[in-house]
Amino acid sequence: MPTCKLCGRSFDTLTELYMHLSSECNRIPRSRRCPVCGNKYRSIRFMKHHLINEALIETRHMNYLISI
Repeated sequence: MPTCKLCGRSFDTLTELYMHLSSECNRIPRSRRCPVCGNKYRSIRFMKHHLINEALIETRHMNYLISI
């Protein structure tokens, strides 16, 4: 069962977790720099999208967002 590592809420599917991260979870860092890879973005929204999208394809980012 996927769990949001940032706020502790559990979900039935990874899709629900990613939807939560993109719209509800207020604990994603309010920084323009990715806490995993250090890339810097023009806005917090772009950094948040980067973090969620990279979690789909890269283990480091996924491990930051979820614990299974």
